[in-house]
Amino acid sequence: MIADYTSDFVYLVDMFLIKPRLRFTRGGIQVKSLSETYYHYLMTRTFKLDIISVLPTDIVYIFTGNKPILRLNRVFRIHSFWLLFDMLDNSFANPYAIRIARTLSYMIYIIHCNSCVYYKLSAMQAFGQIAYLENGKWYLNKWVYNNQGNAYIRCFYFTAAVATSTGNNPAPTNVIEYIYMTCSWMMGVFVFALLLGQIRDIVSNANRNREEFQRKMDQALGECKKLGLRQETTNRVRDWFIYTWQQQKTLDEKKLIEKLPLKLQTDLALSVHYTTLSKVQLFQDCDRALLRDLVLKLRPVIFLPGDMICLKGDVGKEMYIINQGILQVVGGDHNEKVFTELSQGAVFGEISLLAIGGNNRRTASIRAKGYCTLFVLAKEDLNDVIRYYPQAQAILKRKAAAMLKNDKKSDEKTEKIKQQAELEDRCKINPRQVPKLITLIANMEEMNENKGVRDLKKAIEEETDKSRRQSIYYPWSTLQRDDDDEEDEWMDEDLSDIGEDSDIEPVNREGPMDDDVDPMEDIDLSAEVPHSDEEGDRPGTSGTRKLHAE
Repeated sequence: MIADYTSDFVYLVDMFLIKPRLRFTRGGIQVKSLSETYYHYLMTRTFKLDIISVLPTDIVYIFTGNKPILRLNRVFRIHSFWLLFDMLDNSFANPYAIRIARTLSYMIYIIHCNSCVYYKLSAMQAFGQIAYLENGKWYLNKWVYNNQGNAYIRCFYFTAAVATSTGNNPAPTNVIEYIYMTCSWMMGVFVFALLLGQIRDIVSNANRNREEFQRKMDQALGECKKLGLRQETTNRVRDWFIYTWQQQKTLDEKKLIEKLPLKLQTDLALSVHYTTLSKVQLFQDCDRALLRDLVLKLRPVIFLPGDMICLKGDVGKEMYIINQGILQVVGGDHNEKVFTELSQGAVFGEISLLAIGGNNRRTASIRAKGYCTLFVLAKEDLNDVIRYYPQAQAILKRKAAAMLKNDKKSDEKTEKIKQQAELEDRCKINPRQVPKLITLIANMEEMNENKGVRDLKKAIEEETDKSRRQSIYYPWSTLQRDDDDEEDEWMDEDLSDIGEDSDIEPVNREGPMDDDVDPMEDIDLSAEVPHSDEEGDRPGTSGTRKLHAE
């Protein structure tokens, strides 16, 4: 009786507080007004059934005693049971457990009702204490419940065993028992078979996606084996299938929403991709309608660790937005150098979509560091959308050209800094020196009397002193020596005509000069160069009078 009246209290709360506040649709508009929802509930057939179900028919207990059959009117609340499971089914993301619980509730309730009938038949026959005559002998009825142990559990077990045709059931002894057994078997064959079939379908639907995924993975791996691919490649195919299932629970997300109305597809895509797409510098300040159309074109792509997203020099046909994972910008002969890393929200390849100035080549190689999920926008999809927005098309091209110009300036500046650093490494601090060959000619004893030679020596000495002073006062100078190049030019030049344009008189030696004879052996290398009176007493330039010949 405690359970009965607790249920009655729940029914009253449901009638006065819950159902009158349920919203309803009128003319395609949801009505939320409390007064209108109350009036709507009072006018429905549900309210009339609820009134019948809570009528206090059990007040007759005063005259008849405790007879639960008097509460049979509570059966009219069955519609609330159905409404409860419908609401639960629509509220959970994975409703398969709710559907199984609903089917099991039907089974338990049917067995419960059948158990009550079995208990009533047993009570009518005095729980087996009334003997029956068969073949001239009297027997106690063992088919009925013998009133020992827990009555509900024993009756429930007997009814379930009969309905499912399990166990060694006792034979009926009279017509009523035969009718009961026949109805129980038919209920087991049809009703329970139907309910169990529903459970099987629910479980099968719950695992349908998983089974479909497993079937496709097995087909792909079988094809890899048939083609004789390496085990490493086969393992990567398996890893891709497993990671895709873990992340998406499907192989193609498009199929899940392609049957939705276009407006719902757009709203769903906007909630997922709009914030990410609006962060792309190329699409900032663009028309929202353009972005709404573009988000429908984004498609997710999964890459495995070590996969190359793009290679330097490839033709760019897609833009990438990192949704999950880390990418590496790599270089070198074998992509062994890692320049930087790109994380979630980073975008690359947007300039190649418009191919401003023919710049549709990838400028760097990008590799996946781990498992990565990227959103991809293809060039064809962008062209399909942007042709309906000519004003936005002009804006995008202008912004892309500006971005490309800034990138070129940055590249030129970087290249200039690099060249300057290389030049500084090549430059060395070294005082200017007089080429050795000129010093050799100036110190030749035979040419010292010539005025042209004296002028040449004077110029050489002044240049030497100037270079030394420069190296003293400007030790930080990084200018490259020009005399190295001048020396090389003197070494390569034919000196046979020296003195032809001046007053230098060639030295005449008797006899031909042999190749083995050193032409410098008769020259006094330690002799001092005489100075004229007009030049005055000038300190000797010993540095220029020493001949360093090899």
